[in-house]
Amino acid sequence: MTRSRTRRPAAIYAVLQAVTVMLALWLSKHFQVARLGATLVALAPTLPGAYLTWAAYRDDRREAAADTDTKVKTLAAVVAAAETRQRAQLIGPGAHRIDVTFHQRTEPANNATGAAAHGRLTDIVSYYQNLRPARLAITGEPGAGKTLLALDLILGLLTHPGRTDTAPVPVRFSLADWNTEQPLQEWLAHQVHQQFRDQGITLADATTLVNGYRVLPVLDGLDEMDTDATPAGRRRAARALEQLNAYQDPTGIAPVVLTCRTTQYADLAGLDLRMREAARIQLDDVSPGQATAYLTARSTSPDRWQPVIDTFTTAPGGTLARSLATPWRLNLAATAYEERHPDTLAYLREPDHLLTLASPSAVRDHLLARYLPAAAQQHPTRPNHYRPDQTHHWLAALAAHLATTTPTSTASSTDIVLHQLWPMAGPRRVRTADTLLAALLTLAFTTLILSPFSLGSQSRQLFSASVAVLLALGSIWQPSRARVPEPQRFQPQRLRSPTHLRRLARTIAVGLVFGLVFGLSVGFSGGFVFGLSVGLILGLAVGLTHGLLFGLVERLNDAQPTDPRHPVRDDLAYGLAVGLILGLVLGLSDWLVDRLIWGFSSGLAFKLAFALVFKLAFALVFGMVVGLYWLSGAGRRYLVFLLCIRGRLPWRLGTFLNWAYEAGLLRISGVAYQFRHRELQDWLAAHPTP
Repeated sequence: MTRSRTRRPAAIYAVLQAVTVMLALWLSKHFQVARLGATLVALAPTLPGAYLTWAAYRDDRREAAADTDTKVKTLAAVVAAAETRQRAQLIGPGAHRIDVTFHQRTEPANNATGAAAHGRLTDIVSYYQNLRPARLAITGEPGAGKTLLALDLILGLLTHPGRTDTAPVPVRFSLADWNTEQPLQEWLAHQVHQQFRDQGITLADATTLVNGYRVLPVLDGLDEMDTDATPAGRRRAARALEQLNAYQDPTGIAPVVLTCRTTQYADLAGLDLRMREAARIQLDDVSPGQATAYLTARSTSPDRWQPVIDTFTTAPGGTLARSLATPWRLNLAATAYEERHPDTLAYLREPDHLLTLASPSAVRDHLLARYLPAAAQQHPTRPNHYRPDQTHHWLAALAAHLATTTPTSTASSTDIVLHQLWPMAGPRRVRTADTLLAALLTLAFTTLILSPFSLGSQSRQLFSASVAVLLALGSIWQPSRARVPEPQRFQPQRLRSPTHLRRLARTIAVGLVFGLVFGLSVGFSGGFVFGLSVGLILGLAVGLTHGLLFGLVERLNDAQPTDPRHPVRDDLAYGLAVGLILGLVLGLSDWLVDRLIWGFSSGLAFKLAFALVFKLAFALVFGMVVGLYWLSGAGRRYLVFLLCIRGRLPWRLGTFLNWAYEAGLLRISGVAYQFRHRELQDWLAAHPTP
């Protein structure tokens, strides 16, 4: 199937090139068309050539994976490691978990069978395995532990003694990233590929795993897809539920796990929009006994918490007990009141101060205000690298930016994605700065491009001027666009894979065929041996570069789940690599053309070597700068954003965000950083000053 699809564009390409070459030669001979006109006509094969390369590249990406079971084992191991780290970040020091309880919420119709009326965190795996079909909706109040319950389910399924090699791998996805215009399975495949590409999961592998139902989707955050002001008919959450209800495998409706806040799920259910054939559970409040056990286990001196514990017993429905009725709030309290002085190690505050707060909102604000400096102080590495006031200002600026972002099919109000932050500095300001920088670089490099060729032939001057004009037009047009290309990635590691080597060889072969035809066209239109030689050199150079780049470059939609800083780094590395390859090929080509003009015997060997070194040095510098700026769209825009936002965010923003993640202030969801909890994000947005 793949070969027939590839041969069809190849045949079209060959016919079009033959017709184009004959047309160029006929026009040049019979009508004495200017050399430039014939050359431009001969350039037409680039269009079908590009189409053929793209088609072959697309077909290679769609090839089915050969060893699905191996990929499943790889995916399971990577997911287990990543989600173990994520759970450790959420639980905090000591790995103390609250064994939260939940109860089933029976819907009017379409309930899964096998659901017990009650359950708890430690039994979630067996609870889920008894469901028929295996579809579960986890609901609860903010901070009740929905994500933590989903993480325990994922890790429990992966480590269950009865797990078989054919069992699907549970993978967590952030629903805030889903453009619901995209089919569910297609989106899932792209997400699997994006998150686990470093472990060898190609898009073809991911598509095979998803379409073969070897992946169990654990969809986190249905409530984060819309705002309260979004009209019901335009809610992405409603469209998401429609696709989940249509998601089927060969045995019937397919397994899936979903998390959502109770209020938002109830609003959708009121419109008769809910996940069908599923069991819905709701997390209960933390009981006074559970809160007592947790605070006692978290503290190195439980006696300090005795006044608070006594209040849980004497006033279980009081202000403090209601304010600390979720795992999130209890974690806030334990973190804030376990903070010590860095020099004396004395406790900075005593828990009995909580008894003086008059309302749940006062308890909330008090704990959130002290959580950030306490979490930063307890950071296991480099605790004094960022001051608490700096951390507060920077995170508050990011939270305020997210607060102004309305969730749509292309934006999220919870995700911090580095290469998508540039509107924060003012979209017009960033695009203007980007355009001005591009214009300055274009002016400088136009001079550099033209100066070495000023003494050459007229055709070479014309060629150089054309390159400069194209660069100028591209540099002005690209930065002015409102949207930035997605990050790209250079993948030299493909050279170690026999499969990728074969694909790369086919891609380079296509590029070389194009280069030969292009060179012959330019040569015949330029005049006999000299024109033919120059055309072949330039054509082969362009074709080889074209083939290498298409064979070793892969578009990134996001980054790896372990480090969301990778997209920007990969995009800048891509621009540098492509620029260096381009510069190397151009330098060698120009040196060979010079040798055709002046001859290899026009000087001594060291003069020829010096000329080669000079050409390569100039071309490599040119390619490096051009590649880093003109070819690195997302990376370039991110660097310009940092220049424009200077003072409001740190220069090494990615390093700071990773530090905040390790400190427990942020979490990682797929390709994005997110605040540890939405309550923390909203509070920082409302309190920009410490």
